[in-house]
Amino acid sequence: MTTINSEYKALYKKDFDLLRKQIYRMCGLTISDNKEYLIQHRFKDLYNSRNCRSWHDFYQLLVSGDDQFKEDAVSAISTHETSFFRDSHPFTTVKNQILPAILKKRKFGGKIKIWCAASSTGQEPYSLSMLIHECSRTVMGSGISPDNFSILGTDISGAVIEQAQKGIYTNLEKTRGLPSEYEKYFQKQGNKWHICPSVKSLVSFKKFNLLNSFSPLGKFDFIMCRNVLIYFDETTKANIIKRIHSTLEDNSFLMLGSTETLGGNTDLFETKHTKGVLLYHKK
Repeated sequence: MTTINSEYKALYKKDFDLLRKQIYRMCGLTISDNKEYLIQHRFKDLYNSRNCRSWHDFYQLLVSGDDQFKEDAVSAISTHETSFFRDSHPFTTVKNQILPAILKKRKFGGKIKIWCAASSTGQEPYSLSMLIHECSRTVMGSGISPDNFSILGTDISGAVIEQAQKGIYTNLEKTRGLPSEYEKYFQKQGNKWHICPSVKSLVSFKKFNLLNSFSPLGKFDFIMCRNVLIYFDETTKANIIKRIHSTLEDNSFLMLGSTETLGGNTDLFETKHTKGVLLYHKK
């Protein structure tokens, strides 16, 4: 048994196991043994907002409560850590290797489609849009316009998708990780920073659960799925990788987080090692 502060009843192992199994069914996230504190911390506000008398009451709401409660629970248990140009090396790889490769195979008049899975509050897809705008004036050569690109950002949380769509950030959110040459893509209004319209125009957002079918999303030339597969078990991870492979166009690319792997699906991709980045090429 784990006890917590007076705002809660005790979280017993039986209820903890029920909760983590239900979370797995809802969104595929794996809560490991002895992570009761994670449940308690992430669900604190929801627990109190519904005046639950016990964690078993909370579990019952997860199973049979209203859709908004379930969505709020999934959002609360998910990790939304992100920043502009996070880790820097992946974006150098995008600039130097991925963009030139997919531009070379681009069909005349066709859009180059990019998907940022688990994009949280939007910093990653907006970083890609800024990079494309910057490159369009330099390395990509003449005749290439940012309008040739379409970027989709998805996340399981409706709340963070709504925030991403606004494209409004605090000074701390803006400056964290942002190289100085990209400052020009923000406009200050009051004490907040707004993504400029040209950068926003390339990006759309959609609430999406990675356990669902990818078919409605269409096909992509490049997929970033960084720092999300680490939260899934091996079976779920392998299934997602296979469906990502089917969602990619031929001769396209997948980028995962630095600590993530293909989950046994090594035969589906050719692995390319770049500076600090593993890049997966669909032949």
